[in-house]
Amino acid sequence: MSTTTRVRLADFLLNPEIDESRLELIDGEVAAKSMPTWDHGEAAGEIFVILRSYGKASVEPRAVIEAAGASPVPDVAFYREGKPGKGEYMHNPPHVAVEILSPGQSMPFMRRKAALYASFGVESIWIVDLERLQVHVIEGGTERLLVPGQRLTTPAVPGLDVDVSGLFGS
Repeated sequence: MSTTTRVRLADFLLNPEIDESRLELIDGEVAAKSMPTWDHGEAAGEIFVILRSYGKASVEPRAVIEAAGASPVPDVAFYREGKPGKGEYMHNPPHVAVEILSPGQSMPFMRRKAALYASFGVESIWIVDLERLQVHVIEGGTERLLVPGQRLTTPAVPGLDVDVSGLFGS
């Protein structure tokens, strides 16, 4: 569900239901974030556990990207340091933003969100496709596709070296 009327970020953030209803503001349009399936939640949990070993991770934190007038909600966000305070939204870019493709979401929509995260200053964006068992890693304007058996490393998370199969849950 999305609106056809463009909404300003300030007005969107005044909506008391944005978090409870899992609403995002992307390109001026309000969109309801899909309810996660079991596999989606399990993958988000696995990625959270992996990343929190290297810094601070959170599941579904809200970003406020003032310059773009947007407010996406990544499935997982990671900071090496400098995370938001208690009760705060992300006003500074995380080092990693993870989006897990849900039923009904398209890769073109995820690429729009990835471009938004990149414009925010996110160093590494991961789009996890549970159906195809693929991870699209976008860094510095380039994209690489990883599949189980391949290793995920990134300068955004120094020391991270995991088999991609570990991101999908069991």
